[in-house]
Amino acid sequence: MATPYNGQRPVITVRDASCRMAPASAGAGPESAKNGAGFVFRGIDLDVHPGEVMDLVGPSGGGKSSLLTCIAQLNPRATATLTLDGADAGSMSVEQWRTKVAYLPQKSFLPGTTVAQAIALPYTFAALHGATAPTDAQIRAALDAVGLADVELARDPHDLSGGQAARVSMIRSILTAPRVLLADEVDAGLDDDSARLVGAYMVDFAHRTGMAMIRVRHRPPDGLADTIATLANGALAVRPAAESEMSAANATPEANVVTERSAR
Repeated sequence: MATPYNGQRPVITVRDASCRMAPASAGAGPESAKNGAGFVFRGIDLDVHPGEVMDLVGPSGGGKSSLLTCIAQLNPRATATLTLDGADAGSMSVEQWRTKVAYLPQKSFLPGTTVAQAIALPYTFAALHGATAPTDAQIRAALDAVGLADVELARDPHDLSGGQAARVSMIRSILTAPRVLLADEVDAGLDDDSARLVGAYMVDFAHRTGMAMIRVRHRPPDGLADTIATLANGALAVRPAAESEMSAANATPEANVVTERSAR
């Protein structure tokens, strides 16, 4: 399948990613093991390129969040062979990996007494030692860009609504400029206008800086992704976003041909 990224080295490669089900829900017995039961997904391969924005979609419970936490090395039930800019994950500490491959969860956690403190918090960690924290002006510009012009930098983050907190958390992650951002439904609790602002901000940042991005989304397509990855029944199918949109419009058998990285 031809894509705009053919010939470019991926920012991140994922090989043979597998995730076991929690013990209470896993299949039991030798027959289920033989058939691959007991796995949310198994044998998934994935490449994401510089500046690429990939939307990860599929049915609820299909393993989208589990795949993100696998890539972030946050999932004890998941395994994968991972490389970042050609370097094996084993050559980095877990802390270094998680700084460069940032996971943005659905639920926001904003410690500190002000919004500015909450956003600058990562720069107090050893993994970002020597990095320059964003200025108040940069934080102000980011807040304004995602519809938070009424949120003062001195505001207590505990007073923010869920949607406001989600956007502040996103800004905190993105301003650290990770090589890869794994965003787990950051726009799920937002109204349509706010979701559009957040999407435009994130995608513009990725395209300008070369950051790779995977967005788990359940909302209708916003037309901003470069590629669409569908995870269902333990298999991952990836196609260019334009091709996916054409397929949905035409709904013909020919338009539904995909490149599939299936469960093994």
